[in-house]
Amino acid sequence: MKKTRVILIAAMLTMVLGSVELALGDGMIVPIRRDIRVRGSWAVKYHHVNVVVRDQVAAVSIDQAFVNTGKGMIEVEYLFPVPPGAAIDSMTLVVDGKEFAAKLLKADEARKIYESIVRKKKDPALLEYVGFGLYKTRAFPLMPGKPCKVIVTYKSVCKKDQDLVEVWYPLNTEKYSARAIDSVRVNVDIKSKADIGPVYSPTHSLNVNRKAPNHVTAVYEVKKALPTTDFQLFYKSANEKIGASLVTHQGDGKTDGHFMMLVSPNPRNSNTAVVAKNVIAVFDHSGSMSDKKIAQAKEALRFVLRNLNPKDKFNVVAYNDSVETFFGTMVAANKEKITVALDMVDRLEATGGTNIHEALQVALKQAGDSKRPSYIIFLTDGQPTVGKVEEKDILYETKTANKCGARIFTFGVGYQPNVRLLDKLSLQNKGRSDYVKPAEPIETKVASLYNKIKNPVMTGLKIKLQGVKLKDMYPRELGDLFDGDQIVVVGRYDCQGAGRKSTLVVNGVYQGKPRAFEYNVDLRPPGKDMRYVFVEKIWATRRVGYLMDQIQLSGKSKEVIDELIRLSKKYGIMTPYTSFLADETTRLHRPAEVRAKAATSVGGLARETDGFGGQNAAKMRSGLNTAEQVAPASTPDYADSNGRPGKGSGGVRQWGYKSKKNYEGEKLEYVKGLRNVGDTSLYRRGRVWIASSASKLDPAKDADKIKRIKRFSDEYFKLIGQNTVAENQVMASQQAGEEMLLVLRGQAYQIE
Repeated sequence: MKKTRVILIAAMLTMVLGSVELALGDGMIVPIRRDIRVRGSWAVKYHHVNVVVRDQVAAVSIDQAFVNTGKGMIEVEYLFPVPPGAAIDSMTLVVDGKEFAAKLLKADEARKIYESIVRKKKDPALLEYVGFGLYKTRAFPLMPGKPCKVIVTYKSVCKKDQDLVEVWYPLNTEKYSARAIDSVRVNVDIKSKADIGPVYSPTHSLNVNRKAPNHVTAVYEVKKALPTTDFQLFYKSANEKIGASLVTHQGDGKTDGHFMMLVSPNPRNSNTAVVAKNVIAVFDHSGSMSDKKIAQAKEALRFVLRNLNPKDKFNVVAYNDSVETFFGTMVAANKEKITVALDMVDRLEATGGTNIHEALQVALKQAGDSKRPSYIIFLTDGQPTVGKVEEKDILYETKTANKCGARIFTFGVGYQPNVRLLDKLSLQNKGRSDYVKPAEPIETKVASLYNKIKNPVMTGLKIKLQGVKLKDMYPRELGDLFDGDQIVVVGRYDCQGAGRKSTLVVNGVYQGKPRAFEYNVDLRPPGKDMRYVFVEKIWATRRVGYLMDQIQLSGKSKEVIDELIRLSKKYGIMTPYTSFLADETTRLHRPAEVRAKAATSVGGLARETDGFGGQNAAKMRSGLNTAEQVAPASTPDYADSNGRPGKGSGGVRQWGYKSKKNYEGEKLEYVKGLRNVGDTSLYRRGRVWIASSASKLDPAKDADKIKRIKRFSDEYFKLIGQNTVAENQVMASQQAGEEMLLVLRGQAYQIE
């Protein structure tokens, strides 16, 4: 049986001791034989991580299994890349029940090992670790097809930046696995002496469980997946009635900075802080709601009624071609009135047309000019067919009648509703719109919304940074803060005249009285701190959503299209209306040509007012507008050892769908010809991958401006030594048979 000597790298989890980063983590097999590439030659079976944080001290345990996907036995070593200055409190490595001692190599010695592997294998996958130190263990055999279990445990101190504590774990190297991982789970258990406020991840959707005011667990879990983004979590620990934090990022001193604000109520005070509210359910029982739809809608309405708070008031407006209320006026949410309402729900039948205008007018009369926060839950499965049916009339008269500033939450059921009308209704009345697919349960959507708005804690929120001009803030209207909820606000700030210290002020009505909560904050100085670049990317994502709203609601314009192109190209934000940027026939260096394609593409967005296209576009825009995580990096599509293109699902995940089948089955669609690596987007044009920073260059006309370098030459490795880790990550994405055009420190390079 033939032996192959390989190196298995466990890229370690980064925690921080004071200002020093500590990195430990997942693994990567690097074959020594020249004809076996680093990428795609091994697989991870599962990867489970437990991080227990007690007052900023983290105890980490990693349970992971690798498998040799080849046909012969291989000999492996473990390498642990360690960032400069890192410190490990304690570490134990156990492989198949045997402990392995690790030898620490300094950065200079480690660099020789990394570069040696890259030179021998003609594969730049390890370049992102150049400059790191290295822990190295002795070799042992790995049999084909037999999983090798690895357990790593250690302790460290998490970094605290201003008032936010950071937990970071590099899942990124899992992208080198030959196939999807059966199970990936990162469990973070946090307990602090002070109460825990905002808990937020810019990279992964978390299931957050608040066990006590000072004890939180947050879990990321996925099956049959290939993670491509490092795990990052922030939390704040402070005894505050309303918790608020500020994160800023400024790339250089010449441009505006970007900010993110996190605002959440303290769970310890939520029960006493919750205020009474008005709830008006506007229920469509027209003929098109017959059979299964009305049964589901009734169950949704029952859920709302049964979950009213004792001090709330409510009413139900039932409409088809006529409109009636369950009660003459708003009534107390006591057991007697709720029982009466539930009985009336049972007797509703699906008949007649759809009188949207009058239903909304009646609902707003019920809300009146109450000082309580009022929430209207409006449901329809069709377009207005009775009474006033013109969009502009319904919108204008609804806004005019809304004297108390009620939040209107609209639900469009199926493909018939006019999404432009429902979106504008919610937008103009500070609510939110959502849509239910034909085969999707209505009650699940309505219950999910109501659970979020059930317990308002602070209403009419407004925020400001004293002495700092804020702009392009999303969401534009913050709305209300609810128990168990968290508001994520992003925007830009004018750096001219702004100091490095400021005061964050959160204004609103708290426990029935106007209140202002103040927090001392720092604005981060300019620099390329990659840990906070997510702030800028999430802002760009939401701005793209806002621009698409403007196109769908008001029509296209040159200014909006140009800004949409700029953002989508720079940040690699792909939708069915911007994916033309990844088309190899689109010449990115010709603005007029790109604008013409964009105008044609987004013209379809403006026309999508109903049907599958309308609902799909509306949900896409909603996802962009409420994005809280950076879109995952590109899925890998590796070339084989001969440089032939891979057959994987490589590409960037698209917001929205082109296929109705994929939309209804929620099967993600990917855009080929595009890679997102860190904060850089690259577009394929033939064999050349062009970074967005070089997209204005014409490879033919600007040839004299471009310096050509051979991959793996001495000049290539000299360039690697001058790069940042982020720049080396970009260069490490280059595959066999490909070229890359990018700009580094003002100079354009074509890597051949």
